[in-house]
Amino acid sequence: MKKLNVKKGFSLIELLVVIAIIGVLSAVGITAYTGYTASAKEQAARTQFAQTVSMINAEMAKCSLGSGNYAWKNSGADVGCTTTVDATMAGYIRTYVSDDLGMKNPYDQTMEAGTYVSATAPSSTPATTADAGKISITCASGTCTIKQRVNNEDANDNTIATVLSQDVGGAS
Repeated sequence: MKKLNVKKGFSLIELLVVIAIIGVLSAVGITAYTGYTASAKEQAARTQFAQTVSMINAEMAKCSLGSGNYAWKNSGADVGCTTTVDATMAGYIRTYVSDDLGMKNPYDQTMEAGTYVSATAPSSTPATTADAGKISITCASGTCTIKQRVNNEDANDNTIATVLSQDVGGAS
């Protein structure tokens, strides 16, 4: 008896079903990935805010205990703890946060440091996405105010802008 040559392979229908399944899985995966990246950016911004507040608070507390220098510099020169906490001090802190600590905006990694950390408070208007992640540091009368805009989304994927704010007392 002769054996028949039977070619094994997939039919066109089977291939189309597999392609359809892969398409559905990709659509679900891309949607989930977008949500994950949005929440990761929000968490990164909140973490940066907490780290910035903690660092400035620790430096202010250290200097309130006695003599010494702050971690930030003035054109490479030490800034002593006897220096007045005012707008000039805020400039030193902003330079330290953006340049020395190397923090970047979680929402826009290409944003220049001078734009990312500034004296201008970030907008809380939801339609303004340009302010997402920006930090402002201002000091006056011995107190520094740190603000950072965090974007998140509601159940309908609408952007909600939240401006985190914290006052940190200076050395007296």
